[in-house]
Amino acid sequence: MVIDLVIDYMMLVVLSVSAVAMVVWYFRKRKELIKFLRDIVEELEDVFKPDDKVYELLGYLVGFKAKYKLSRSSSALNAYATLTTTPEYSLLYYPIAKLMSRKNTLAIAVEFRDGLSRDLHIIRSDIKRLERRLRIDVENLDKMRVKNIKFSDKSYIAYYLSEGDVDLILNELSNSELSIFQLSLFSSKNLVLVLVEAKRGVVKPTYKLINTIYSKISKSRGR
Repeated sequence: MVIDLVIDYMMLVVLSVSAVAMVVWYFRKRKELIKFLRDIVEELEDVFKPDDKVYELLGYLVGFKAKYKLSRSSSALNAYATLTTTPEYSLLYYPIAKLMSRKNTLAIAVEFRDGLSRDLHIIRSDIKRLERRLRIDVENLDKMRVKNIKFSDKSYIAYYLSEGDVDLILNELSNSELSIFQLSLFSSKNLVLVLVEAKRGVVKPTYKLINTIYSKISKSRGR
């Protein structure tokens, strides 16, 4: 009887301490996450300097989607951003996210006025959900040429129509310090998309990479 009471008491103490820890963790991480979201928004608006902007929240503290209408003097019409975060504010989920190597991600896409005549897609080979999503977005993916490539000590799969496009882009990616998960060129929309690990200070170099790739690929048309 006494042993049972001691066990029940210890369980109550453990549960109480765990509950307090979870609450403290939640509010601390919630504050950090809200500041992180604000910082990314400020970076995006500072880089794009849009004439107009529209935001859509992706659930509670999950992230957001944004569309930026760029100025008429820009070589691009619109820019798009999607920030998705892992629920680090949940003490129960946090170790699972670490174990599964889940990362906060930021997708930046720029819709140019013209210049893209061929599609190309490069995705991390170890993230299977990227390929599944790509097959939904690109109907003719199986008709494209495929090769395995490597840069920054990571393995990727490239879907392409022109070998020259892969060489041009690979040279730029090899010199980038960004943690890149996906890079896609959609010729039907004149759109360049880059998916990277979301960190403070990542917006400007990502946008620079997009512009560099657009410039080099658009100049290589007809090769």
